[in-house]
Amino acid sequence: MKFIHIGIALIATAIAGCSTSGTAVRIGENTYPPVTPDHVVLLVAAPSKPHEVIALVEGVAATDDYFTKERTEAAAIKAMKEKAASLGADAIVLTSKGSAPYGQISTGTAYGSSTQTAGNITGLATVTSTSMGWEKITFSGTAVRYKGH
Repeated sequence: MKFIHIGIALIATAIAGCSTSGTAVRIGENTYPPVTPDHVVLLVAAPSKPHEVIALVEGVAATDDYFTKERTEAAAIKAMKEKAASLGADAIVLTSKGSAPYGQISTGTAYGSSTQTAGNITGLATVTSTSMGWEKITFSGTAVRYKGH
């Protein structure tokens, strides 16, 4: 019966937690035609070319969808690039990366016994615990468009 409850909890958490998304907050009034996500490059510093910041962008993915941290990071970056591309960005200057645990499940079992002989009491306890969960990974950045493009 315990395994049925754990299975139900795992399925409910997986269904509720699955999400990969890209979001943006547009900056300024200029609008540009979309580009392909492959066109958008990732930068760790502002470009030396003249440019304008067109949006703050973010990509979020969870390890319960992609099973490994590397694949989850790639999915978050892809979501962020897709959002920036829809706004006509040429590049994203990465500003932060974060992660947060979610969907944690812990189970535990304790066994104990005691014996009394000749006035002495001896006790023994065994505790077993299992914990598992997932991680949401977030990348944030500024979407830029090169001037004269």
